[in-house]
Amino acid sequence: MSEPGNIALQTSNLQVGFTTGNQNLFLFEPLSIQLVKGELVCFMGTNGIGKTTLLKTLAGIHIPFSGFITRNQSVAIVLTDKISGSLMTVRDLVTYGRYPYLNWWLTLSQRDHELIDHAIRLVHLESIAGKQLHQLSDGQLQMAMIAKALAQDANILLLDEPTAHLDLNNRVEIMNLLRRLARDAGKTILVATHELDLALQTADRIWLATPDQKIVTGIPEDLVLNGTFDQVFQLKGFDLKTGKIQHTPFRKVSVNLSGAGPEFLWTKNALQRNGYEVANDATLKVSVSSLHGMVSFYLETDKQTQQLSSIEELLIALRALTD
Repeated sequence: MSEPGNIALQTSNLQVGFTTGNQNLFLFEPLSIQLVKGELVCFMGTNGIGKTTLLKTLAGIHIPFSGFITRNQSVAIVLTDKISGSLMTVRDLVTYGRYPYLNWWLTLSQRDHELIDHAIRLVHLESIAGKQLHQLSDGQLQMAMIAKALAQDANILLLDEPTAHLDLNNRVEIMNLLRRLARDAGKTILVATHELDLALQTADRIWLATPDQKIVTGIPEDLVLNGTFDQVFQLKGFDLKTGKIQHTPFRKVSVNLSGAGPEFLWTKNALQRNGYEVANDATLKVSVSSLHGMVSFYLETDKQTQQLSSIEELLIALRALTD
């Protein structure tokens, strides 16, 4: 448990859901969970389980059926809604983060300008602050939306699928940004996401919504090792404990592989993907070595040793021996 002074947000017996007709639909059992200052938390679960509704409830947009939310700090939320007004600039969009605090004449103070500039710097958008939104990539637009939330000067950020529909490079950039904001800027960040691989590598804590309407919390590594992720997602053909797709050794040939570093790991990946079993007691031996940036592969049988310069050459030589 966290020290009381470190808790940024907590709920007590919170019942979340919505009303259809005359019937209340409860999405989760009564929730008593918390967010800790300076942590990046990834909120995960299957589609339609209620992640967005819970985020909106924590932000005060959606009214809970019962229970309490205690916030020690202000909250900003970033949803996946489409932006209208694509002719506005990045700076214009970030400025909207200050609008809730402006007077009737919408006059920006010196403090407002400072917070806008600070938000743009935090997200490293200085070079594109004058660009119009229609000129941005999807990743840049998402960064601008995060900067808008930061301009509100809120210490708790709630984000709904901030990496949806982005390529790998942009997904990694945004998750690293959120990690940095939590660690260096002291923000408390809750992200609803489907990015299992990135969540496991960046999140301080996971909220995992289960089919029986519970939310299990814990650090990523514990939830992997105790099988909670497997129970929720029922991963098919993917070994979460190793982070790799499970390959069937369809060639019925074993290879004794030795080496170190990324060259070893990618050679092992290629061998398993191509149907070879990697086993320490195999008589067919492959060794990988790297010297001054040059990688060499040695294929050894009881008759000869071949030196090869690429994994592709190694696979060709193996097939010639075993097929």
